[in-house]
Amino acid sequence: MTELKTYEYDALLHEDPESGGAYVVFPWDIRREFGQGRVKVHAEFDGIPYDGSVVNMGVRNADGSVCYIIGVLKRIRNELHKNSGDTIHVVIRQRNSAKAEESARKWKCPKCGREFSRQNQDHYCVKPQNIDEYIAAQAAEIQPVLNELRQILRTALPEAQERISWSMPTYWKGKNIIHFAAAKKHIGLYPGDQAPVVFKDELAGFDVSKGTIRIPYNKPLPAQLITKIARWCYEEYAE
Repeated sequence: MTELKTYEYDALLHEDPESGGAYVVFPWDIRREFGQGRVKVHAEFDGIPYDGSVVNMGVRNADGSVCYIIGVLKRIRNELHKNSGDTIHVVIRQRNSAKAEESARKWKCPKCGREFSRQNQDHYCVKPQNIDEYIAAQAAEIQPVLNELRQILRTALPEAQERISWSMPTYWKGKNIIHFAAAKKHIGLYPGDQAPVVFKDELAGFDVSKGTIRIPYNKPLPAQLITKIARWCYEEYAE
């Protein structure tokens, strides 16, 4: 996360006898400093961290000007053994917005500039326009098995059209019938939600979740089973 402005100073602890709360003053005008009337910050009180906000809660300085404050939790006061009138060393660092913090945590592909939540996320810097391009973009060692799966599906679905949909090789006949995609350790076969239920017994040796069948690269492709699933999908979804 990118840290922005930082302020460090000593401040007196003030307690509100009515609410039981406590705060320290932030001795700058946050509207001038940050252009807003409430600022999310990372704070430290004598070294104890706290995420909060610098705000105005109706408190005024002696000259009548607006006083900005940040609360000090009772837990922190107890840990520091500090009471009203005691001095606390305060460090305030402005926080980015939630959106900016999320963006800062993302991994940015150095080739295409796209951002992802996972480091080194597999993706296509240039979206493939057809299945030939999709397979050619994969690692050389898995291209043969992808071509083998493609041939199985072509044979099983001669009436279907090959296309790219949702960035995956897809067989289409009025609607998407079945997809497949390359992952790091397996091929994902995507026949929709119902097929894994219908073929549950025959898929007992595979990693299956809703709508997804994972076939490890180190196992032979179950051609007959894939053909049966593809034909079932065709009868179910084709128009």
